[in-house]
Amino acid sequence: MRVLVVEDSEPTRLLVVSRLAKEGHDVDFAENGRQGFLKATSNQYDVLISDIFMPEWDGFKFISAMKVVSPHLPIIVVSSSYAEKELRDRLHEFENIVEILPKPIDFNILFNILKTIKVQTHNAIRKMARIVCTIGPASDSPEMLGRMIVAGMDVARLNFSHGTHEQHEKTLNSIRKAEKEWGKPIAIMQDLCGPKIRTGKMPEGGIVLKKGQFITVQADPVEGNSERFSTIVPEIIPDLRLGEPVLLDDGLIELKVVTEGEREAECVVIVGGVLKSNKGMNLPVTKLSIPSVTEKDRKDLEWGLKHSVDYVALSFVRSPEEILEIKEIIYQAVKGDIKVVAKIEKQEAVEHIQDIIDVSDVIMIARGDMGVELPAVKVPRIQQEIIRMCWESNTPVITATQMLDSMTHNIRPTRAEVTDVSVAIRSGTDAVMLSGETAVGVDPLNVVRTMASIICEEEQYSTGTERRYRHFSHDLQTNPAIMAAASMIKSAATMLIDRSGKLYPQMSKWNRKVPSLLVTRSLHVARQSSMYHNIVPIIIDNNLTRDEMLLLAVSTAKEWGYLKPGDVLVVVEGGRLTQGDIPQLGAFQLVHVE
Repeated sequence: MRVLVVEDSEPTRLLVVSRLAKEGHDVDFAENGRQGFLKATSNQYDVLISDIFMPEWDGFKFISAMKVVSPHLPIIVVSSSYAEKELRDRLHEFENIVEILPKPIDFNILFNILKTIKVQTHNAIRKMARIVCTIGPASDSPEMLGRMIVAGMDVARLNFSHGTHEQHEKTLNSIRKAEKEWGKPIAIMQDLCGPKIRTGKMPEGGIVLKKGQFITVQADPVEGNSERFSTIVPEIIPDLRLGEPVLLDDGLIELKVVTEGEREAECVVIVGGVLKSNKGMNLPVTKLSIPSVTEKDRKDLEWGLKHSVDYVALSFVRSPEEILEIKEIIYQAVKGDIKVVAKIEKQEAVEHIQDIIDVSDVIMIARGDMGVELPAVKVPRIQQEIIRMCWESNTPVITATQMLDSMTHNIRPTRAEVTDVSVAIRSGTDAVMLSGETAVGVDPLNVVRTMASIICEEEQYSTGTERRYRHFSHDLQTNPAIMAAASMIKSAATMLIDRSGKLYPQMSKWNRKVPSLLVTRSLHVARQSSMYHNIVPIIIDNNLTRDEMLLLAVSTAKEWGYLKPGDVLVVVEGGRLTQGDIPQLGAFQLVHVE
């Protein structure tokens, strides 16, 4: 943990810093409240330890200022100048004060408090929806990743449209290091770039296309000019048909095909603009013959399977057959349980959405290219409809693209972005995704904290009663009496003892309003469950009996803050798999937490 010690007494300051450093903490210090505030606002810390009586801003002023800029940052107060009761009375309004310690400091107590703060990472953000963060240059250090985990990151996305295998391996190792330090399983999603169609080379400054102008798109490489330009995917040229639109640079420029050909197609400019090198080309109505899994994707996938990623996302999906194809590739390579995410961004995918949902493990509503391929005004309705269909099919769904896009450059989101996230949560999305905001943004940690706070605020007031209980898939063998009885019990949480690792996906939104504590022996299952709404994984040792496992799981849940004495807990136990690997739901019991 990174700790800032704010203390004016040099002997005390040096003692605290040295003792914390010996315990393995990354420690910084300040000599007074003003200096502490400047450091705390220009650096990222996991906890502050502050004296009260200091020159140049005393502890009260420092803590008041920190409440404004970092209201959730834990603060431990140490003081010999005030009686403990007086201090508690004066500091009672500050919810982030975790303890008040007298001087001289009892370091055993201090170390236990720091351990508790670290353990309560699981309880720091009590949100049900999950946050997927794209990792890039702004966020790929173990230190930053650790802070993002604390702030609420559940899934780390590696975007294979950028970077080398060596860079991705370094990032993956940093994620696993931060995961181990903070004790919270993090799923890794490998996002394959797919057949992204782009323009070829253009002269410096690009070429100017004017409305009504004719221009040829050709297969053979050429530096673009006012008469013709090439594409990096020449296989698309024979697929272009008369009258079909060709959208360039995220739809800013529009062409229409007027002459078909095997090696070139002539187009007329409908909406002009400046076209530069390597800009995206979208063909919203063209039936493409190129495969969704490219040679690059296959090599990237081989890397991902070798490094045990938890999810693989397939871009530009058009049909369910493409999902089945990549699942077969994965099965033949590792015969393991790697879940496949279908990215819905093409009109063809929207047209076949139910069939794609039926064969996918997770659906991602990728609104960037979708908003180019389809009229942008249709995207909100499509988003709502896909979320509804995923609910009814019991398939997790991620809402993605430009959710807090302005925070790539700014420290606060726009009102429209906050509303966008809130609507997605209210609609029932399992997860929301951050892209450039966390990959290259000015303050990735602030972005994750902002996203988590929007989720928590919406979940606090959205009852979700119309969808409180998700439909159970026909292939989940359930006892209707168990389901009916368990659903009527007002419990603090549901605990799933899932031996097969196949039950929790079906149970993810059984009761939307309380956490589902997943008891598992598998780290891989725990990581994958991080994608699912309201699932909180608890990893238990293999050698424990069922009763020992339950006792330890309840104790862990209490330590993390999910349970307290007097709570009622519904414990649901998964039975053995039936023929065909169908998970069975066994009997449940009520546990009164002591």
